[in-house]
Amino acid sequence: MASITPPFHQEFLRKYIIYAKRYCAPRLNEIDRDKVSNFYADIRRESSVVGGIPIAVRHIESVLRMSEAYARMHLRDHVRSDDIDFAIDMLLESFLQSQKMTVARQLSKKLAKYKYQKNDNNTLLFHILNKEAQDKAVFEKHERGIEATEKIPVEITLNQFRSMAKNFNAHEVDNFLASSYFAKEFRLEGDRIKTVKEI
Repeated sequence: MASITPPFHQEFLRKYIIYAKRYCAPRLNEIDRDKVSNFYADIRRESSVVGGIPIAVRHIESVLRMSEAYARMHLRDHVRSDDIDFAIDMLLESFLQSQKMTVARQLSKKLAKYKYQKNDNNTLLFHILNKEAQDKAVFEKHERGIEATEKIPVEITLNQFRSMAKNFNAHEVDNFLASSYFAKEFRLEGDRIKTVKEI
């Protein structure tokens, strides 16, 4: 079972906000500018086609400010692609709510690719970890002269998994480790990830 984080105490939250404001100033130098510009072009075009309220350049400036704020909430020193995705989704939801219902429904379908799907990150991380576990099982069986049909326990170091996740630009490793995605097939023991069942 994934652990449940208790609510923050008021004093801790106050210190956290002070720290984030004082020491965290995320930089925008690594953002995907094409994604932002394509989002602006698509939402502007689609809203004009269906007769919706137009979007302005200041809305895109809001995406950048919100992505900075989201990165600051996580105490990061630069804005990542998932920060941009989250900000785009927030703006899109806000923009859709300002439209007539029929217009919002059409726009929502046409702009669905910009919806931020947080579970996609967990799905990707699960796939990465599961594939590595399967590959390691095959390798260890070969090294130890064990029949391929025989099942063995497999473990992977946490650092190794973090490195693999980074290669795929999947960042929320700690959230994944506390999720049901992880718990259904794996368990964390110290700095090692072990399979729940033998492979």
